[in-house]
Amino acid sequence: MYLSEDYVSLELARFAEQQMLRDLERRRVIAERIADGADGVTDAARSRRGIRALLPRRLRPLQPPRPALP
Repeated sequence: MYLSEDYVSLELARFAEQQMLRDLERRRVIAERIADGADGVTDAARSRRGIRALLPRRLRPLQPPRPALP
């Protein structure tokens, strides 16, 4: 077995993986644009929300763990 054959097959696998990632990203962008078009709202019209806006205002107190059944 020649090392060049392994190298070529490895490069082909890398190329295929990169192409798959590009295709998935392209599909995600297309789906996002379709969803935006359906809502009639663009990203510019949406208010920006940081991570703190997504968290609950008050955290509940932690409950002690329940004892295991005997």
